[in-house]
Amino acid sequence: MSMDELLLLVRRDFPNYTITTGDDFSWAPAAKTITVDTKHNLPAQLLHEVAHAELGHQTFSRDIQLIEMEREAWEYCTKVLAPRYGVSLTMDDDVVQESLDSYRSWLTSRSSCPHCGAIGLQKAKDTYSCMHCHVQWQVNEARSCRLIRTIK
Repeated sequence: MSMDELLLLVRRDFPNYTITTGDDFSWAPAAKTITVDTKHNLPAQLLHEVAHAELGHQTFSRDIQLIEMEREAWEYCTKVLAPRYGVSLTMDDDVVQESLDSYRSWLTSRSSCPHCGAIGLQKAKDTYSCMHCHVQWQVNEARSCRLIRTIK
Protein backbone atom coordinates (compact mmCIF):
# COMPACT_ATOMS: atom_id res chain seq x y z
CA MET A 1 0.00 0.00 0.00
CA SER A 2 1.34 3.42 -0.91
CA MET A 3 1.64 6.28 1.57
CA ASP A 4 -1.12 8.15 -0.31
CA GLU A 5 -3.47 5.16 -0.01
CA LEU A 6 -2.68 4.79 3.69
CA LEU A 7 -3.28 8.49 4.23
CA LEU A 8 -6.72 8.22 2.58
CA LEU A 9 -7.65 5.25 4.80
CA VAL A 10 -6.44 6.96 7.97
CA ARG A 11 -8.38 10.12 7.11
CA ARG A 12 -11.49 8.00 6.54
CA ASP A 13 -11.05 5.95 9.72
CA PHE A 14 -10.18 8.87 12.02
CA PRO A 15 -12.43 11.76 10.98
CA ASN A 16 -12.18 13.35 14.44
CA TYR A 17 -8.58 14.42 13.70
CA THR A 18 -7.37 16.97 11.19
CA ILE A 19 -4.61 15.44 9.09
CA THR A 20 -2.42 17.96 7.34
CA THR A 21 0.92 17.95 5.55
CA GLY A 22 4.10 19.61 6.77
CA ASP A 23 7.85 19.26 7.17
CA ASP A 24 7.71 16.56 9.83
CA PHE A 25 5.43 14.10 11.59
CA SER A 26 3.73 15.38 14.74
CA TRP A 27 0.64 15.30 16.92
CA ALA A 28 -0.83 18.59 18.21
CA PRO A 29 -3.33 17.61 20.91
CA ALA A 30 -4.91 21.03 21.45
CA ALA A 31 -5.79 21.31 17.75
CA LYS A 32 -6.40 17.55 17.33
CA THR A 33 -4.09 17.75 14.32
CA ILE A 34 -1.72 15.16 12.92
CA THR A 35 0.95 16.58 10.65
CA VAL A 36 2.40 14.25 8.03
CA ASP A 37 5.62 14.68 6.07
CA THR A 38 4.48 13.39 2.67
CA LYS A 39 7.92 13.94 1.11
CA HIS A 40 9.05 10.78 2.88
CA ASN A 41 7.34 7.42 2.54
CA LEU A 42 7.13 6.57 6.26
CA PRO A 43 3.85 4.78 6.98
CA ALA A 44 5.08 3.75 10.44
CA GLN A 45 5.53 7.42 11.39
CA LEU A 46 2.00 8.27 10.25
CA LEU A 47 0.56 5.42 12.31
CA HIS A 48 2.73 6.41 15.28
CA GLU A 49 1.20 9.90 15.30
CA VAL A 50 -2.29 8.39 15.02
CA ALA A 51 -1.37 6.26 18.04
CA HIS A 52 -0.52 9.40 20.06
CA ALA A 53 -3.94 10.78 19.16
CA GLU A 54 -5.81 7.57 19.93
CA LEU A 55 -4.02 7.22 23.28
CA GLY A 56 -5.02 10.77 24.21
CA HIS A 57 -1.45 11.94 24.65
CA GLN A 58 -1.35 15.55 25.75
CA THR A 59 1.47 17.48 27.38
CA PHE A 60 4.02 16.25 29.89
CA SER A 61 5.53 17.85 32.98
CA ARG A 62 8.57 15.57 33.32
CA ASP A 63 10.86 14.55 30.49
CA ILE A 64 10.64 10.88 31.40
CA GLN A 65 6.88 11.10 30.71
CA LEU A 66 7.62 11.97 27.09
CA ILE A 67 9.77 8.84 26.77
CA GLU A 68 6.90 6.79 28.19
CA MET A 69 4.38 8.36 25.79
CA GLU A 70 6.69 7.61 22.84
CA ARG A 71 7.06 3.98 23.91
CA GLU A 72 3.28 3.64 24.41
CA ALA A 73 2.58 5.15 20.98
CA TRP A 74 5.01 2.79 19.26
CA GLU A 75 3.54 -0.18 21.11
CA TYR A 76 -0.02 0.76 20.08
CA CYS A 77 1.22 1.38 16.56
CA THR A 78 2.88 -2.05 16.27
CA LYS A 79 0.16 -4.06 18.02
CA VAL A 80 -3.04 -2.36 16.81
CA LEU A 81 -2.60 0.05 13.91
CA ALA A 82 0.11 -1.63 11.80
CA PRO A 83 -1.75 -4.96 11.61
CA ARG A 84 -5.01 -3.11 10.84
CA TYR A 85 -3.43 -1.47 7.78
CA GLY A 86 -1.15 -4.32 6.72
CA VAL A 87 2.05 -2.49 7.68
CA SER A 88 4.79 -4.87 8.78
CA LEU A 89 6.21 -3.41 11.99
CA THR A 90 7.40 -4.70 15.36
CA MET A 91 8.89 -3.02 18.43
CA ASP A 92 12.26 -4.49 17.39
CA ASP A 93 12.24 -2.81 13.96
CA ASP A 94 14.94 -0.24 13.28
CA VAL A 95 12.48 2.62 12.69
CA VAL A 96 10.97 2.11 16.16
CA GLN A 97 14.26 1.65 17.98
CA GLU A 98 15.91 4.59 16.20
CA SER A 99 13.01 6.82 17.19
CA LEU A 100 13.09 5.68 20.81
CA ASP A 101 16.90 6.01 20.86
CA SER A 102 16.63 9.62 19.69
CA TYR A 103 14.38 10.43 22.66
CA ARG A 104 16.66 8.55 25.08
CA SER A 105 19.60 10.53 23.74
CA TRP A 106 17.60 13.77 24.12
CA LEU A 107 16.81 12.90 27.74
CA THR A 108 20.45 12.04 28.50
CA SER A 109 21.62 15.33 26.99
CA ARG A 110 19.11 17.37 28.99
CA SER A 111 19.80 15.58 32.26
CA SER A 112 23.62 15.58 32.02
CA CYS A 113 25.17 18.15 34.35
CA PRO A 114 26.95 20.83 32.29
CA HIS A 115 29.52 21.19 35.13
CA CYS A 116 30.54 17.60 36.00
CA GLY A 117 28.68 15.40 33.49
CA ALA A 118 26.76 13.37 36.08
CA ILE A 119 23.10 12.63 35.43
CA GLY A 120 20.88 15.03 37.34
CA LEU A 121 17.33 14.97 38.62
CA GLN A 122 14.55 16.97 37.02
CA LYS A 123 13.14 19.44 39.56
CA ALA A 124 10.70 21.29 37.28
CA LYS A 125 9.74 21.22 33.59
CA ASP A 126 12.86 23.18 32.62
CA THR A 127 15.15 22.69 35.64
CA TYR A 128 17.59 19.95 36.63
CA SER A 129 19.84 19.56 39.66
CA CYS A 130 23.03 17.54 40.06
CA MET A 131 23.27 15.33 43.13
CA HIS A 132 27.04 15.07 42.67
CA CYS A 133 28.18 18.72 42.45
CA HIS A 134 24.87 20.42 43.44
CA VAL A 135 24.74 22.62 40.32
CA GLN A 136 21.30 23.49 38.96
CA TRP A 137 20.68 24.19 35.29
CA GLN A 138 17.84 25.14 33.02
CA VAL A 139 17.09 23.59 29.66
CA ASN A 140 15.19 24.91 26.66
CA GLU A 141 12.29 23.14 24.95
CA ALA A 142 14.50 21.83 22.13
CA ARG A 143 13.58 18.41 20.80
CA SER A 144 14.53 18.79 17.19
CA CYS A 145 16.88 21.76 17.40
CA ARG A 146 19.90 22.67 19.50
CA LEU A 147 19.64 21.91 23.21
CA ILE A 148 20.76 24.74 25.50
CA ARG A 149 21.70 24.11 29.15
CA THR A 150 22.30 27.17 31.34
CA ILE A 151 23.79 26.91 34.83
CA LYS A 152 21.78 28.90 37.37
